[in-house]
Parts: sequence; structure tokens; C-alpha cells
Amino acid sequence: MQDELKALNRQVLATFGQSVLILRSDDSELETTGVLSRELIPTGQYEQVLQEVTVLALASETPLKRGERVSSDGQQWTVDRKLKSDGHMIWWNLHEAGS
Repeated sequence: MQDELKALNRQVLATFGQSVLILRSDDSELETTGVLSRELIPTGQYEQVLQEVTVLALASETPLKRGERVSSDGQQWTVDRKLKSDGHMIWWNLHEAGS
């Protein structure tokens, strides 16, 4: 079953993914495929306030750390934090670089 899920995630990346350049903290670069999207996530401790964020989904074997930069289609973001993982894919919260 795990192999089928991994194959399905690769198919999702191939179908919906786009080229993403990861600019690492050690000045190296990694080009990979990821799915960029905009999502509403709850913020705040006591109120259910929603905030629109940019989310990057990558294969779980793609290394990424907080503070690294991601570039695609002329836009650039800074990696904030990992939102979730299902063992095959990892979703990262991104902030526009410079904000």
C-alpha cells in the first residue's frame, strides 16, 4: 500500500507541480517539483481568525529548512514552518521574501 501512495504522490507532483528552486542557507541550490497553493489557515490562540498563506507541497525526501528561500515563476518566498506531513508529502508555510 505504501508503494501505491508514493506513486500517487509522484503522479500528483507530475500533474500539478511546477518547477521550484530552493536556495539553501549554505548558498547551494536545488531544483525540484512542488505544488504551490494559497490556503486559509486559522491564526490566533483564542479566536478563529483565518489568514491566507502560501503553501508549498514537496515530496518528503526533499530537504527543506526554516529560513531557506524558494523561488518559482519570478516570485520568491522564505520558508516559515512545516504545516503537516503524511509521510510521503510535506506541506510548508511560506512568506513572501522581504515581508
